[in-house]
Amino acid sequence: MFFLSIPQAWHLAGTWSEQLPNDSNLIGMSQTELMMTLHSIFVPLLLVISYFLFLKISKNESKKVKG
Repeated sequence: MFFLSIPQAWHLAGTWSEQLPNDSNLIGMSQTELMMTLHSIFVPLLLVISYFLFLKISKNESKKVKG
């Protein structure tokens, strides 16, 4: 409980959160660049996972039909 009562750095006056303008971004990418980067990571990941699940389900279905 002691650590929870200590104010965090972003709550203190004069820290970096008050020095940033309202429309700044912290990662250095525009909204479109961020969207394209996240899509290039998560869309292939989603396709691979869905393909794996499709193979697993189709294998289970073929076992039920044969046996």
